[in-house]
Amino acid sequence: MEEKLEVLASDSPQVGRPCNHCAQEFAPGDEVVECPRCHKYHHAACWKEKGGCATRGCPQVAQAVVGEKPRGDGPPPPMPKWYFAVGGLVILGLIMLSIFWPKPPDPAAGRTKITVMDTSYLEAQETLVPAVEQFNAESTTTYIDLQLLPSVGLNQKLIVLIAAGEAPDIFALDEDQFAQFAREGILLELGQTPEGEPIYGVQHPGRLAKLVIWGQTKSPEVAQEVLAFLLEHIPPVDLDKLRELQSGQGLPFIGF
Repeated sequence: MEEKLEVLASDSPQVGRPCNHCAQEFAPGDEVVECPRCHKYHHAACWKEKGGCATRGCPQVAQAVVGEKPRGDGPPPPMPKWYFAVGGLVILGLIMLSIFWPKPPDPAAGRTKITVMDTSYLEAQETLVPAVEQFNAESTTTYIDLQLLPSVGLNQKLIVLIAAGEAPDIFALDEDQFAQFAREGILLELGQTPEGEPIYGVQHPGRLAKLVIWGQTKSPEVAQEVLAFLLEHIPPVDLDKLRELQSGQGLPFIGF
């Protein structure tokens, strides 16, 4: 049912009666709306403001006499098509930029790169690091990527890299780890003993560990050459004394 708008005449019985919404009395000449359901009268402005009948429980909503639709109601206006075109060009530009953006120069510069991972300690920082830097400056065929890490960080990183198939070419293992890795066939065979037993690691000159080569290294011959270089330049220590100290028969050996 649709409501109707009417103007009160001076002799209308509604003159002097209260509006169903604002409770102000009607006067001659007022525009009013009668609810077609409950027949209550409203000022036309009140009817529009309320959006229909103000009687509690009355379901009548404004249909014919309605006010202006408030701003913000309804769905937003459609986005201009050029927005999508510009957005597509921006995305395409970012993709092209990521592809053709100049990458930082490779320090290996076309040389065979051998990654070496070992524990960081003072003697290695003072002696081995400068030796490797000089090697890289002079060698035209091989580049040593030396990574010295804390012992705890080294073990954790090695496990992750080996599981991912991205282990360094050369790394150090303590004696327990070395025995386990050798049994699992992860290490490259470096030679054989006089009795014909395979050799999978060599004694680390600076600590109680074995230097080994990963079995999946892409350059086994170059890795063995770098291993020989490391054995010459890692500062040696008294391993017997170190083993004695670590077994609890002396003071802790600081730095290892």
